Amino acid sequence: MIPWKDRTEEIANLLNPAFCGEVIRRCISSYQNKKGGEINIEYELIFLILPIVLHNKTRSKINPRSRKQLHTWLQENQEVRIGFSNRVNQLIPYTKEAMSFLLIHGAIQFDDSGRVYVPKYTPTKIDINTEIGSTYKSAEVLGRWFANGGTTTTIFTMWGVKP
Repeated sequence: MIPWKDRTEEIANLLNPAFCGEVIRRCISSYQNKKGGEINIEYELIFLILPIVLHNKTRSKINPRSRKQLHTWLQENQEVRIGFSNRVNQLIPYTKEAMSFLLIHGAIQFDDSGRVYVPKYTPTKIDINTEIGSTYKSAEVLGRWFANGGTTTTIFTMWGVKP
């Protein structure tokens, strides 16, 4: 992990643990809501969130009002998988940093089986017409897609990466 003093301003602003943590938390919360609060998200899926949601070309293709399933959306937008495995690898340290931040602040927890969940939480309403709002909304859509996407292995396979 790059020390804060050595990070460029753009990296420090975009990939700060509070912002990345909120993106992750919104995705997890949406996953939980779609699963009826009965099943928590698998830890491995957390590492796909930032590479999908923070990638502008991918995020711009996520329609927050769409009722499509993940596999259908991926078939229609196959180009979003180009370079995806590299993005995942590049963002692992920032995902871990954001997860640590969330854990320290009690914003996420692990259940007995190692799955991740968000304790009772009401997200702040935000204008989805802003860049931040669009990012948060895309994270929520992704959480629903993950909830309906099948097993973790299936979701990783759809994105062309190994768990």
